[in-house]
Amino acid sequence: MDQREHIARQAAGAVDDVIEAHERGEKVSAVDAAIVRANLKASFDAGIHPFELDQYRRTAPVRD
Repeated sequence: MDQREHIARQAAGAVDDVIEAHERGEKVSAVDAAIVRANLKASFDAGIHPFELDQYRRTAPVRD
C-alpha cells in the first residue's frame, strides 16, 4: 500500500465512522468532525478525488 492509498483509506474510514455514528442516532462530536475535516483535507491535498475515496468506504453512496 502506497502513501496515497493509505491517506485515502484513512479519510474514508473517518467519514464512515461519523456516518455510522449519525445513523445510530449518536451526536457527532466536534473532535470527530475535526478529524474528518483533517483527513479529507489531507486526501484533497494529496490529489485524491472524492469519488476515489468511495472505493474504500464501507458506506459508499450509490451513484446513478
